[in-house]
Amino acid sequence: MHDGTSNPTLPNLYKGIVFDLDGTLLNTLHCIATAFNSALEQLDFPTHPSTDFRAFIGDGVFKCAERALPMEARNEATITELVALEREIYEATWMQEISVYDGIGALLNQLRASNIATAVLTNKDQEAAESCLAHCFPDHRFEQILGFSGRYPHKPNPVGGQALIRDIGLPSHRLAMIGDTEVDIQTALACGMLAVGVSWGFRDRADLEAAGCDLLIDHPSEILKLTY
Repeated sequence: MHDGTSNPTLPNLYKGIVFDLDGTLLNTLHCIATAFNSALEQLDFPTHPSTDFRAFIGDGVFKCAERALPMEARNEATITELVALEREIYEATWMQEISVYDGIGALLNQLRASNIATAVLTNKDQEAAESCLAHCFPDHRFEQILGFSGRYPHKPNPVGGQALIRDIGLPSHRLAMIGDTEVDIQTALACGMLAVGVSWGFRDRADLEAAGCDLLIDHPSEILKLTY
């Protein structure tokens, strides 16, 4: 892993920034935990402290459901039932607990002013991703928002990321991907993008370092150093 503040060899040539969503742009930990715990309770399964969901989130809603269930209940029918109920609850409650990480709004404004392309690549359901982004960033236009719709596999499979790169119209070596989990780092590396881990999300620094991130940053403003 490289330190972006002390590594002068990194080229400042990045013309586009691809963001993960949960744990990177938006703190959705509590709204996801609330929806899942409510669904688990209704199905008579044990609930979890919100902090446990830091480890559950990152691979899509079905994998999150599997991790939240007791081992003996991790079958397709139960996972599907839990996901359906969680989605219903989440849709009705997410606005109450979602928040934008400090510095993200200012970062997006500065990227737009500098004509840097921005996009979102997330394992969150497509409709939910679009709703969250429209609510939290009503004045920002992302060039692409690619969530999970079944069209492409979940990250870290690179197929969705490669499609997004084609749609953006920039070569992968001119793009940096910003994310908070090993899934994001693996995706960025597989797609040929600079892999930037953030310390403010759902994983520990050690997880991101072990995944092989090119940079590990502590504040959104550090992303601007990649663009000039």
